[in-house]
Amino acid sequence: MTISAHESVIDVITELLTGTLEVPPEEVRADAPMRALLEDSLMVVELAMAVEERLGVKIGEAEFRDSTLAEFAGAVEVLRAAA
Repeated sequence: MTISAHESVIDVITELLTGTLEVPPEEVRADAPMRALLEDSLMVVELAMAVEERLGVKIGEAEFRDSTLAEFAGAVEVLRAAA
């Protein structure tokens, strides 16, 4: 549930996208729209579950909507800080 000091939230999300969801690594950039990275609603659900398991925060569609990977990671960081 915790991440090491050497890992950032964006690194963990990138790992989840490329490893768990098999998004091609060349597509995973900080400025990439989350809608482009997550092709369907099942991928959204899978990422939400993986983020909750790995980072300990529940996320909803609002955190994905119209955000880039960097913005999404920032939203997750805010949620982690508030927890």
